[in-house]
Amino acid sequence: MSEANIPPAQRALRLENALLDEILIQHPDRLTQDELILRMEGGPNDTDRIAVLDALQELKRSGLIRLNGEVVEPTLALLRAAEIIGFP
Repeated sequence: MSEANIPPAQRALRLENALLDEILIQHPDRLTQDELILRMEGGPNDTDRIAVLDALQELKRSGLIRLNGEVVEPTLALLRAAEIIGFP
């Protein structure tokens, strides 16, 4: 299925998953929101930037990350979940 045919909700979940992967891979280093935007496939155009910022807010609401100014930090819940599922 091409990216254009994927429903918006599914695209949002894929982006959240990619963000969590990047946050966990970089741990214990911390990335800023802008650094995460640059790391996401597609580059930092306005649509991508808005989608990443929206995804970060959703992850924050879900208790998986916290925003310390511009810095994105994993919560203990995310780190424990990654440990349980065997995230590399």
